[in-house]
Amino acid sequence: MKKALPACFVLLTVTLVQAEERPTFYPFDVTLGGVKAEMKPGNTLFAEVPKPVTDDAVLALDHEVPMLIVNAFPCKEDGSVEETQAVGILYAQKVKQVKLDATMDKKKLPPGNYLANVVADGKTSRIVFTVAPAESKVKTDFSKVLGFLKKKAGLDK
Repeated sequence: MKKALPACFVLLTVTLVQAEERPTFYPFDVTLGGVKAEMKPGNTLFAEVPKPVTDDAVLALDHEVPMLIVNAFPCKEDGSVEETQAVGILYAQKVKQVKLDATMDKKKLPPGNYLANVVADGKTSRIVFTVAPAESKVKTDFSKVLGFLKKKAGLDK
């Protein structure tokens, strides 16, 4: 029994170290346009893709999934959803990556800000990103989006 106790302790320690705690709204990593989305300090609602991407950027996961669904909601600078614009929906099976221009309606995402739900393996990672025209150099600042969503969720206290 005395010999088993240290082995159990080592096993438990290794398991706890490996069990990385993930944010609720970002349970798995998403890379868009070659840039990994990241959770910023003080933001628990979504991960940000800090650089603008093109309308045909590749959205990639760390591993192949049986089904990948992406819902990209066009939003205003403050984070409120653009109700007059269509939601970009991507659906693919047995993939590790998908291009943003592979929407179900075959339409490219127009330039602007997007809140997206990336669904895979029964989990959803929320990201925010900007699609910019190829010729522009748009600077991304998602602080207004975060403020809007925190207010909407009652977390702005």
